[in-house]
Amino acid sequence: MEIGERIKEIRKQRGLSVEEVAEQLDVSISTLYRYENSSISKIPVNVIDKLCNILNTTPSELMGNEVTADTPELPQSFSNAEQAMAFMLKMPIFAAYGGYDIKSMDDKTIVEFANEILSQLKLVSYKYKK
Repeated sequence: MEIGERIKEIRKQRGLSVEEVAEQLDVSISTLYRYENSSISKIPVNVIDKLCNILNTTPSELMGNEVTADTPELPQSFSNAEQAMAFMLKMPIFAAYGGYDIKSMDDKTIVEFANEILSQLKLVSYKYKK
């Protein structure tokens, strides 16, 4: 099944009309139809991210990757600094890669930083999942 078919299927499962999704996505109805019938096959990453939010799904599911019981799931988002720090401490390379100093960040910045990392992981992880 192609991504367009999955977009349409998930949209219908959620009880959303083409008009509703197109409006929320800020594209024309014809553009959304072209996504759904795969005449536009290279959907921009920012559109995929927005679609996932609108359809309440993940990029992985939208791309057709199966999730099994032993597949670790990324959290949807972080709401507090403790959760964000626990996530980042498991993967300190994220903070070290850009030279960021977690110790100098306030709680709000830590949560924003972790949510941004999480968002980027979700967008690109489908590409490498087998």
